[in-house]
Amino acid sequence: MKNKHLQKRSNIIKQKAMIESLFFQTNWGLKRLYETPNDFIGTLVKTELDYIVELNLFEDLLMIKTFVDDVKSAFDIEPVAERGDFCRSPVAIALGIGKVDDITKIRTPITWHELLAKKLLSIYYPTDMRNSIADYAKNNGYNTSTYFGKPMIKFNVIFLLLERAR
Repeated sequence: MKNKHLQKRSNIIKQKAMIESLFFQTNWGLKRLYETPNDFIGTLVKTELDYIVELNLFEDLLMIKTFVDDVKSAFDIEPVAERGDFCRSPVAIALGIGKVDDITKIRTPITWHELLAKKLLSIYYPTDMRNSIADYAKNNGYNTSTYFGKPMIKFNVIFLLLERAR
C-alpha cells in the first residue's frame, strides 16, 4: 500500500515538473521571438498551454521539442516553415516545433481537440534529409514505425509523421 502511494506521489511530482518545464520553455521561446510579447499573444499562449495540460499533451510536446532539438544539433536543420500541423500553434512556434516566416502574422490558431482527433500529425523536413532524420530517430531510441511507407515516430498520444518538403 505504501509503495503505491509513493509511486503515485512520484508520478504527480514528475507531471508537475514537466508542466512547469513546458510553461518555462514556451515563455522563454516567446521572449526570443518577441522582444516584448503583447498582451494578446501572451493570453493566447497561456490559454493554449492550459488546454494542452488539460488534454495531457504536455509530455508529448516536450518529447517532440527534444526530438526537434536533437535533429537541429545533429544535422543543423529545422522544420520547414509554414508546413505541417504545428505551424498554427503559438505554443509550438515558441517551442521551435512549428515554424512561420513572419511571426507578426499568426493565423487562426489550431484547436488541439481537432489535432487529437487526427492522431497523426505531420512535421516537414527538407526532402534530401528526411530519411537521414528517420534513421537518426530510429538509432537514438525513438519509437519509430512507418505509415504508408512514410517514417513516423510514436509518442504517448501523438504520432509524428516525418514528411518531405517539396
